[in-house]
Amino acid sequence: MSEHTTSGTLAARVLPFGGDSTMKFRPVAFLASVLFAALAARTPAQTTTLGASRVASSPLDAASRTAIATRLAAELRSRYVYPDVGERGAAAITAAAASGAYDRIVDMPAFTTRLTADLRRVMDDAHLVVFDSTSRPPFPVETGLPGEAGIVRADRLTGGIGYLEMFGFSNPWAFKPALDRAMAGLKGSRALILDVRGNGGGDPAAVSYLVSYFLPASKRIEVSSIVARKKGTASVRRKSFFSEPTPTSFAGTPTYILTSGHTFSGGEELAYDMKTLKLGTVVGEVTGGGANPGEQITVGEGVTAFIPTGRQESPITRSNWEKRGVQPDLKATAADALAVTMRRLGQTPAPATVEAASPVSVFSRRTMPLVGSEAMLRRLLANLNAPEPDYTLLPSDIPDAGREALAETHRRLKPLGTPKAIRFRKPDAFGNDVFELIYPDRSFVVAITLDRAGNFIGLIGPDRVAT
Repeated sequence: MSEHTTSGTLAARVLPFGGDSTMKFRPVAFLASVLFAALAARTPAQTTTLGASRVASSPLDAASRTAIATRLAAELRSRYVYPDVGERGAAAITAAAASGAYDRIVDMPAFTTRLTADLRRVMDDAHLVVFDSTSRPPFPVETGLPGEAGIVRADRLTGGIGYLEMFGFSNPWAFKPALDRAMAGLKGSRALILDVRGNGGGDPAAVSYLVSYFLPASKRIEVSSIVARKKGTASVRRKSFFSEPTPTSFAGTPTYILTSGHTFSGGEELAYDMKTLKLGTVVGEVTGGGANPGEQITVGEGVTAFIPTGRQESPITRSNWEKRGVQPDLKATAADALAVTMRRLGQTPAPATVEAASPVSVFSRRTMPLVGSEAMLRRLLANLNAPEPDYTLLPSDIPDAGREALAETHRRLKPLGTPKAIRFRKPDAFGNDVFELIYPDRSFVVAITLDRAGNFIGLIGPDRVAT
């Protein structure tokens, strides 16, 4: 959503199309996770990460470059949503490697950056990225970022106008209860503004749930679909997302969606769905143009690639916004989009910022954990003496990457042993529940997330709490 990780957990699980890191219809917006990680990196951490030190990588040799390019080419041919485009990308990096174009690159981050650039040049897909996972700093458990599950704030503005800002769409396990609280606070608004100008993506199931608030409650309506390629074939499978019952309804409420050139993936999906379903007016800039969700693939040598394995499809247009972006109904710079909307709603002089619109906050973080999160954490800790993790905690259709992520979580938690106490601290901005593990002489924090069925998805940490 349109996209960042510890133990295979994309920082938000809202992960470009963000719920889980697999395309078994847990699509992820990888660039959203990159966005979240970048934001968090600018926030001073109050904790230190266990085992966070990084060993400088050895100079990249010819054998490693060849192995990485060969494996990456094979994965593109096998998985990329459009087989002909995947072949084009695979051929480009294979030819570059054979010609010696990569021979002078001895630094792994520089090599993965070059591979990304070469692939994007011929494949033109902004979701596609290759990175050196060994050189990336661990994602901190506590980032200090505001909000919950991708929701930054919900306010009543002057003139009876409701305002909801979201930087991502978390896993529905966390997003739905947070959204329900926000929308309850906005009930009765004469108009609603959905601000996704800084939204990098997330889970399409979360997007469709938000759209459900604006659709008639009497009918189950298809909101969107993902058409995903079956690995190693030219065949596809389709997963459709439908409207769901919501606690309250905004059907018929004048609604405006604010966009920018940085609105990407799942953020774009919200604007596209609301526009094509004739539920709202898009105000702002043309969006980033990324509609191809996918999955993280381990290439080897510490290299990971996010490969788009599917494409979004609207039931109305039978198309999407890939490469084109979502076109606004009312064009305005991102900075002016709120003022243009407020003026359209009869507010003069029109406030240019939320703070200038006399906001009254109607949303705050919950103080209790979500159902199942503490029980799952206790199950993980209770199994630490076992030689391997309990794979029954995972969804039944989880791919190998998910099993590897659980094994890595088991490895990281094992040295800690059983804590004296476990205390819930808060939900984080990305939809994880943060807990403190208390030991006689120290404490650690971890962030855990589950899917809607209560299965384990991922864990960030442990980070040692600074004394």
